[in-house]
Amino acid sequence: MKRLLATGALLLLLMQSNCQAQTDTIQSRIVLIGDAGELTNGLHPVVAAVRSHVLLDKKTTIIFLGDNLYKTGLPDDGVANYDKIKAPLDSQLVIAKGTDAKVFFIPGNHDWNNGNNGGWDAIQREQYYVDATGDPNIKFYPEDGCPGPEEINLTPDIVLLLMDSQWWVHPHEKPGVESDCPYQTEEEVLTQITDVLSKNSKKLVIFAFHHTLRSHGIHGGYFPLDLLLFPFIDISPKLYIPFPGIGGVYMLVRGVFGTSEDMHHPAYAHFIEKMNTVIKGHQNVIFASGHDHTLQLLKDTGAYFIVSGTGSKSNRVTKKKNTLFDSDLHGFAELEISNNKNVNVSYYTIDSSSIKKAYTKNLFNFSTPLEPTDSTRSEPEVSFKDSVMVAPDTSYKNASGFRKFIMGKNYRKEWGTPVKLKVFNIQKQNGGFTIESLGGGKQTKSLRLKDKNGTDWILRGVDKDPEKELPEAFRGTLAQRMVQDLISASNPYAALVIPGLAQATGIIEANPKYYYVPDDPAFGIYRKIFAQTVCLLEERKPTLDDLDTKSTAKIIHNLIDDQDKHVDQQAYLRARLLDIVIGDWDRHFDQWRWIKGDTGKGKLYYPVPRDRDMAFFKSDGLMLKIISKNTLPYLEGFNKNIKKVNWFNYEARDIDRTFMTILDKTDWEKAIDTFKMNLTDEAIQKAVKNLPPEIYPMDASIITEKIKSRRNILKTEALKYYNFLSRKVKITGSNDDEYFDVKNANDKLLVTVSKRNKHGDSAVLYNRVFDPKVTKEISLYGLNGNDKFNIDPGTNSKIKIRMIGGKGKDTFNIQGHVRNFIYDQSTEKNAILHSSRSKIVLSSDPQINEYKTYEYYYNKYRFPQLNLGYNVEDKLLVGVGFSATTYGFRKEPSTDQKLTTLYALSSGAYQAKYQGIFNKVFRKEDVLLNAELVNPTLNNFFGFGNSSINDNSKPIEYYRVRYKYVQADL
Repeated sequence: MKRLLATGALLLLLMQSNCQAQTDTIQSRIVLIGDAGELTNGLHPVVAAVRSHVLLDKKTTIIFLGDNLYKTGLPDDGVANYDKIKAPLDSQLVIAKGTDAKVFFIPGNHDWNNGNNGGWDAIQREQYYVDATGDPNIKFYPEDGCPGPEEINLTPDIVLLLMDSQWWVHPHEKPGVESDCPYQTEEEVLTQITDVLSKNSKKLVIFAFHHTLRSHGIHGGYFPLDLLLFPFIDISPKLYIPFPGIGGVYMLVRGVFGTSEDMHHPAYAHFIEKMNTVIKGHQNVIFASGHDHTLQLLKDTGAYFIVSGTGSKSNRVTKKKNTLFDSDLHGFAELEISNNKNVNVSYYTIDSSSIKKAYTKNLFNFSTPLEPTDSTRSEPEVSFKDSVMVAPDTSYKNASGFRKFIMGKNYRKEWGTPVKLKVFNIQKQNGGFTIESLGGGKQTKSLRLKDKNGTDWILRGVDKDPEKELPEAFRGTLAQRMVQDLISASNPYAALVIPGLAQATGIIEANPKYYYVPDDPAFGIYRKIFAQTVCLLEERKPTLDDLDTKSTAKIIHNLIDDQDKHVDQQAYLRARLLDIVIGDWDRHFDQWRWIKGDTGKGKLYYPVPRDRDMAFFKSDGLMLKIISKNTLPYLEGFNKNIKKVNWFNYEARDIDRTFMTILDKTDWEKAIDTFKMNLTDEAIQKAVKNLPPEIYPMDASIITEKIKSRRNILKTEALKYYNFLSRKVKITGSNDDEYFDVKNANDKLLVTVSKRNKHGDSAVLYNRVFDPKVTKEISLYGLNGNDKFNIDPGTNSKIKIRMIGGKGKDTFNIQGHVRNFIYDQSTEKNAILHSSRSKIVLSSDPQINEYKTYEYYYNKYRFPQLNLGYNVEDKLLVGVGFSATTYGFRKEPSTDQKLTTLYALSSGAYQAKYQGIFNKVFRKEDVLLNAELVNPTLNNFFGFGNSSINDNSKPIEYYRVRYKYVQADL
C-alpha cells in the first residue's frame, strides 16, 4: 500500500511538473543584432535569417545594437551615393515588415560619424530617418543625440533600458548642459540608471547599449600569437603577409593603450568604470551590446554579458575563463523569457550555406523573492505634524571671518534661519501623489510626481550638492568645500518673489510652494535622498488654454519644420527683461518650456521660464569679485546697477539670438516702457511680501531697493543689449519654400521673408528694418525648400549679407550695391541670376548649408595684463600684455593675438613677444605670425659652446629659457 501511495505521489508530481512545463509559455522574445551596417553582395544575411527563423509576433522585440551604418553613419541626403550608403539601414527597417514585432535602434560609434566631428548631426539624421517610416512599432532611442537612458516596459515583468554609449566617449560636440536632454551630465545619467534598476529590482532588466563592458575580442585587447608574424590579418584574415616587427608594436600599442574605441582607452575605461559602479549589487540584469564583431556570452561577478556584434562583420575572439560561448561567425542572439520567469539565451550562427542554433542556455529564473528593501516593504501610514520650524541648511551660517572675507557673507543668515513650513505628506497632499521617477538638474535632486487627477508635479530640493559636478580629483578637497559654500550666494527663497513680479508684467511663471519633507517610509527607495530636507513643489506643466508645454529643442524643430509656427517674441522679450531685473543670469535653452496657442493662421508658442535658482544671486566675497572681473563677468551679481549687461546675458547668448530676431529698436522701447509701467513700486513690494515672515525683515528692504533701481535703469541697459544682439542677426526660413527680399528703406535696410507658393509670393513671415549704424551683418538661412533670395536693384548698404541656401533648388537674384556671400551645394540645381558684389562659395559638402543654434562666441579682449618675473642676473622684471580673441562666421576663433612684454628694472634689458593666429584668411589657409624683440641679445651668456656665443640668430631660444614670468589681468 505504501508503495502504491509513493508511486501515486511520484506520478502526481510528474504530472504537475509536466503541466507547469506545458503552461510555461513565452511572454517575451528579444532578438539582439549588433553592427549590422553593411550588406553582403547587396543582401543582408542576418536580417534574412531573423525573418525566416524567428517568430515575429507581438511578443517579439528586435534591437539593433548600434553601428547600423558603416562607416560614417547616415550622411546628408545631398551627398553622392546617398541611396547606396543608406541601403543597409533600409534593409534593417523592413526586418519585421508586415508583423506585430517591435524594432528598436540604438546608436554606435560609426553612427556618430565614426566618432569624428559632425557626429551629433549624423546621429540625429539617422534618428529622423528611422522615425520618418511612420511605423509605430519602429523607434530610434535615445533621441536627439542624448545619452538616455530610455526606459521601456515590455511586459509587467520585463524592462528594457536603452542608452547611447558613444555619448560617453565621443570627443567632439554632443548634447550637454545646454541641451534639451532629460539627463545632461554623466552623474545625471548614472542617477537615472540607479533609479531604474532600484525600482525594478524584482523585474528582469535588459540593459542595452553599443559599447560592451566585457569582451575577449579585438576591442578587449586580446590578440592571437600569429599576429606577431602576420599583423595584417586584423585587416583581413586572408592577408597572411609576414611582418614581425610591425606585429609586435601593433599588439603592444593596441593591447596596452587601445584606440579610442578600445576598452583600454582612457575614455572607454572611464565609461566601464562608471557602469561597473552603478550596476554593482543589482540582480536580474542582463547586459546586451555589440561593438566587438563577435558572438560572446560571458559571466562576470554574477552578471551575464551578451556580445552580439556580427550583424554584418566578424573578427577573432579568444576564449577565457568566464567565456560560456563564443563565435566569430555572422549571427545574432535571442533571449526568451517565460511566464514563469525563466530566462533562456540562444545564439544563431550563419555561414554561406546554413543557419543553425549554435548554443542555448537557461541563464536563471528571476521569480525568487528578494530580501525586502525600502522599495518593496509595506509600511503603515505615518503620522506627521502639520508644520515645523526648519532651516534649509545651517552649515553656511557659522562661517569664520576669513571665510566670509574670501567666500562672502552672501545669504548665510537666510539659509540658517528656521522658518515655519508645512510638512509634505506624500500620501495626503493634493489628494496623494505617486512617484514617477527620480529627476534632477546639475546639482539638485528632484522627484517627478503625479497626483490623483493625473497632473504632473516636481518636488525638488532647495539646497544643492555640487560634488558630482566636480572632477573626481577635486571631490572631498578644499575645492569642493569652496564650491559648496558658494551655494550660499543664492537666495533660498527667491522663488517665492518671482511669481508676483511675473504676474504684474504679464509673464507666465510657475508658482512653487515650500515644504519640509519628513523621514517618510512612503518615499520608498527615495526616502534617504529627501528625508528631512526643504523642497519646492510645483506643477511641471503650467497651462494656457489647457495646452501642454514643450521643450526648447522641440520648439526649434517645429519652427523649422513648419513656416506657420512662430514664437511670441514680445512675450519672450518681457521674460528676459524680468531676468535682467532680478539678476537671473542662468537662462540657457533648458531653462525654458513653451506652451502653444492657436492664432487661426498658425501656432504661436509662449515662453514659460523655469528654475529660478540664480535669481538675486549675490556674493560679496573676494574670490567671486576676482572671478567675475576677469573670467566669468556674468557672476557680477544682483546689485543696484546692471554691470556689463552683455556679459550678464552670456548664458542666454544663443537662445536670445534665436528668439529675438524680428524685434527692432522701437519694439524693444515699447516693451521696456510697458514693462516698467507695470512693474510698479506697489507690485514689487507685494511680491517681496511673499518671503517667509522670518526672512522678510532681513531681505525685504534691500531686495526691493535693488529691484527698483534695476527697473529704473532698465531702458538704458536693455537697449545696450539690443544693440549687441543686433550687430549680427540670423534670420531663418523653414523647410517650406520662402522668398527672402532685401531692399532699401531710406537710409536703412528692409529684410522681408514671405511664403512662396505656385500662385506667387504671399503671407509675410518676417519683416524688419535694420540700421547700418547698429547692424553689421545679416545671415539668411533658407534651410530646406526651394527658396529665392533677392537683393533689389539700387539697394545700397554697408551691412554685410550672407545667404545660406540650404537643401532644394534655390534661386539667387543679387543686384544693387551690397557686399554679400552666397553659400550652397554645388551638386544641386541652384540658379544664380545676378551676383553683384557677391562672393560665391559652393561645395559638394552638405555642411556648406549647416545651421546651428549653438554658435555664437563673445570676442574677448584682455588689457592690461600684468607680467612679473625674476632672475638672478636681471633681478625684478615687470611688463604689460594684451590679448584678443575674435570670432567670425564659421571661424572658431577668427583671430587669436597675444602681446607680452618684460623689462628688467636693474639692467634695462627688455623683451617683447607677439603671436598672431588668423584662421581661414585665404579660403581654408591660416596665417601665423610670430615676432620677438630682445635687447640685449646675449647679455652675460656663458653658452653651450664657442660656436653659439656670437650667433645672433638664436635670441628667441635664449630668452625662452632665461625669463620665467607670471601673468595676471588687471
